[in-house]
Amino acid sequence: MDKKIIVVAGVVVVAGGFIAHSMAGKSVEKQIQQNLAALEADQDIAVSNVQTHKGWGNTSVTADIKAVAEPGLGGELAMEVGYLSREADGLMTFNGEVLEGVVDFTTELGNGKRNYTFSADELTAAEYGMVFEQTEGNGYVDAEREHFALNMLTQRMDLQYTSSHMQISGLQTELEHNVAPQDGEGRSHVRFAVEGAALTVNSRGEPLEAVRLGESEIRNTATLDGDTLTSQLYFAASDAVFMGSEPGHAELDITAEGLNYEAFQAVSEALEQSLETIDDEATLPAQRQQALTHDLQETLVEQAHTLLAHSPSLHLNTLTIDATLPMIGRATTDLSGSLAFDGDGLPQDATNALLADINADMRRTVVATQGRPAMSAREAQAEFAPRVSAELTVTQLPDTIVGELPPGLQALLANGDAPHTFAWKNSQPLYNGEPLQQALPQ
Repeated sequence: MDKKIIVVAGVVVVAGGFIAHSMAGKSVEKQIQQNLAALEADQDIAVSNVQTHKGWGNTSVTADIKAVAEPGLGGELAMEVGYLSREADGLMTFNGEVLEGVVDFTTELGNGKRNYTFSADELTAAEYGMVFEQTEGNGYVDAEREHFALNMLTQRMDLQYTSSHMQISGLQTELEHNVAPQDGEGRSHVRFAVEGAALTVNSRGEPLEAVRLGESEIRNTATLDGDTLTSQLYFAASDAVFMGSEPGHAELDITAEGLNYEAFQAVSEALEQSLETIDDEATLPAQRQQALTHDLQETLVEQAHTLLAHSPSLHLNTLTIDATLPMIGRATTDLSGSLAFDGDGLPQDATNALLADINADMRRTVVATQGRPAMSAREAQAEFAPRVSAELTVTQLPDTIVGELPPGLQALLANGDAPHTFAWKNSQPLYNGEPLQQALPQ
């Protein structure tokens, strides 16, 4: 090959590289300007002293930032934009005084998932009567996908109410939401755990310790698989003391399976809106209250059949209590069980007829949205009964509760043949696998 051709080609490549570098640099500058403009447009953050440093392959930016609402909280921004990525990347760090304490907060910049960390020595939210001591945590935010996570540990927390005071030690908080309905996957998780807690109330002008707990936790985890949601609620408390009684413990584990995600979400949102108005009933116009009640009824009617046809089930994995409770005494309880519905081939009209039989308002809603049911309430009940199956295993129950049961059941539970398994299958009540009627004392 001619040397001139090689030299010319080399010059063209080098020149092209410089031209591409220049063009990319201008694109990067535009990207930086857009990111800074977005920060400056945020009325909560003030940006100043912007410094730009151009390099081969990237441009970096530093700036001073300040929280407008908290004069004592400021920090710096360090941002870098690569010529190939065309996206801002870097960190934004805040530190200083807020809520009567010192806070450090760092978050990633850029698109998609952004991680963050924070720590604080002591925070006081006087308006809410809350004090947090030695708090640290981390998490992430993905604004575009509406996903987030928070993991936080607070060594000590105080909550002061009008006539009560709660102290919590070793509070762990876990929040995560990464459900992606369009992908049919993800989970929503909430967990609170404590090393110990105590609730003191004002009793006739004197402080009284109402409840004291040792290590305890409560969590709820919902998992999406396709269009089906599974949700677990778990609670456990150790060294539980009520009104100075002997220490006890409790555990509850419940799992709901086979929930249609869209239908369950619609009902949950309608129920949440309805419950939020309870505190505002005194100021909420009657017309607005009626509208919210109607919306909830309409949502239930529209989604009930979808929920039932998905064959949902509820499992009481365990309920154990061994504690001294006010007005009951020593309560020793050990239960487990399940409730399931077979929705395969369930007629829509059967659901409508059963809903319409609840009350006059529900019937009007059913007729308005679904039409008048062709089935009678009795026919609907006959359709539903064989689809329901239930089981409850009783290992222990407090004597005070057993004493409130019908005499026949009292006799069964007192015979010492625990565990006692009650069931409903094929429209028939059972006891330990046999017809209940045969097991009851004559």
